[in-house]
Amino acid sequence: MPTHNLPPPGTNYIAVIQPTLNGIFIAHSFTVILLPLVIALFYFSSPRSRRTPIFILNLITIILAIIVGVILDYRGVRTIVSPTNPPPLAYNLTVGVLGSVQYILIDTILLLRLIAVYPITYIGASRFFLLIALPVLLKIGRVINLFMFIKVLAVAARDPVNASARISIIWLAAPYLKIEWFMQLFDNAYASAFFLWRLVLRNRDFASSTDTAQTTSTMSFTDRLKSLFWIAVTNFVVPVLFSLAQIVIVYREVDFVVINDIVLANTSIAVIGVVFASIWAGSYGRARADCRDSKDGSATRENEAVSTIVFRSMAMSDPEGTGSRDENVEHAQKSTTPE
Repeated sequence: MPTHNLPPPGTNYIAVIQPTLNGIFIAHSFTVILLPLVIALFYFSSPRSRRTPIFILNLITIILAIIVGVILDYRGVRTIVSPTNPPPLAYNLTVGVLGSVQYILIDTILLLRLIAVYPITYIGASRFFLLIALPVLLKIGRVINLFMFIKVLAVAARDPVNASARISIIWLAAPYLKIEWFMQLFDNAYASAFFLWRLVLRNRDFASSTDTAQTTSTMSFTDRLKSLFWIAVTNFVVPVLFSLAQIVIVYREVDFVVINDIVLANTSIAVIGVVFASIWAGSYGRARADCRDSKDGSATRENEAVSTIVFRSMAMSDPEGTGSRDENVEHAQKSTTPE
């Protein structure tokens, strides 16, 4: 850094502190939220669900988001307290790459959720491959675009004197970021449309069903519909809106620091949304399991109580013990057997 740009010893410029503090507040706030989400993700999951691809991708996404938050906190604090020894540009590149990787993983989770509501046994092989062809091609294109973007940034970072200015120009003017956001928007919108359509179909099938007499079945379907609704909102609708906001802002030529903050908030909200959907589905499954266990326990206690009453009545009918115990047991079993 040129000496004429350095602040007096023990001080720093407000122009440097203010945007850095904004980044710290955003990164640290979302990092704090992610920590209890990790605990909830494990608490509401089962040993079987922890081996599924969705759970593994959720966990990887949270770990990457926490790593990004820690890097941003460290970079921000060092920028403020050590203006003569700022963090290297490798931190910025790492944060940008990890952010793109996070969003690709998030959209992969959305694709797996889409496959879950459109299984191949439900729509047939040909329609299934047509359904997933576009999202898969989009993700392949996004990965290729990401590698091209990393290469351009790495070349720009080789010159330590002008690296910061060149990376800022690339960040604003190069097409890679815009391509990623447009593909991300189209990917999210595509998955959202089909997921919401599946939600409408399930609601329509339930409304047209004539067998709605059982309250338990009705409530079970209502809970499932509610779970699907929250998954749709947190996983699909919200990311689409924020992706659209990103594109609008980047084309208005806003300062790249503001764009960084918006990208950080967008990625963090998407991570929280996709993890929250998994927790919501896990809590619903856990509630159903607890309900089944409660019913099974009640039935067991009821059978034990009936057996106790029958045995007591048999003992009272034979107070001197003249009848054999085996005969009493056999008679009790016959008495409790439903006809």
